[in-house]
Amino acid sequence: VRGVLALCPARPRWLLIPEQAQQLDTLARQIAIALERVHYVEVAQRAVVEMESERLRNALLGAISHDVRTPLTALIALAESLQTLPPEEHTEAARAIVTQAHALHALVSNLLDMARLESGVAGGTVNLRRDWQSVEEVVGAAIRAARPALRGMVVQTAWDPELPLVEFDAVLIERVLVNLLENAAKYGAAPIEVGARAEAGTLVLTVRDHGPGLPAALHGREQTLFDKFTRGEAESATPGVGLGLAICRAVVSAHGGEISAANARDGGAEFTVTLPRREPPEPAEAQL
Repeated sequence: VRGVLALCPARPRWLLIPEQAQQLDTLARQIAIALERVHYVEVAQRAVVEMESERLRNALLGAISHDVRTPLTALIALAESLQTLPPEEHTEAARAIVTQAHALHALVSNLLDMARLESGVAGGTVNLRRDWQSVEEVVGAAIRAARPALRGMVVQTAWDPELPLVEFDAVLIERVLVNLLENAAKYGAAPIEVGARAEAGTLVLTVRDHGPGLPAALHGREQTLFDKFTRGEAESATPGVGLGLAICRAVVSAHGGEISAANARDGGAEFTVTLPRREPPEPAEAQL
């Protein structure tokens, strides 16, 4: 029983007229059909949500089972080998431990960042700490943070020396650039180019590599790269769970911007971030 329909007729005697009773019965049936439709739409929506949650859960478990287990297994093996290796080989083993620890740290950071951003989106807003930032400083900080993943790859920068201050969350935008640099290091080739330019009402950031470019299978649907647990090569031996670009899109969208991916004209993949901007405030005049 979905509900009870109660009638309070102004003229009760009219209910004795067969046509009136038939009309009321027809209206009651239409109301009942509408309520049933609403009910089953909700049931279908819940089923879709449950199916999507199950799909994401399976994708997460499948990715983590490999990409967390691999560095953990390597760390355990390297740590145990320190007991038997001669002292002159300890330095190389320690360097390998640091490399695997960085890989595990990057994976866990992406998982935590995605959870934080998703909880913010679910609540309606992502908590942004906007402030007027120097784009050059944020790009430089991102390159320094991505240095372990870059493994000595050359990174070239190009921007207008008169680039204005831009208002955004420096920590989150730095995270976007770090993820794009790590992605370029994984799937591209040197040199990696980072560009920044100010256009009318927008700031455009680009990260481009000189590798093979995006897979041919993604032609025309490049935006799927930014879906959670999606990777350019599904069976790639390159470690990762497909969260880095999803985090980039979540952060850029929270700033009201857009992110896109395409093959560069003369080879390689290029990712473009477009952020809205306004003119920075005039510096306050010193009071005499």
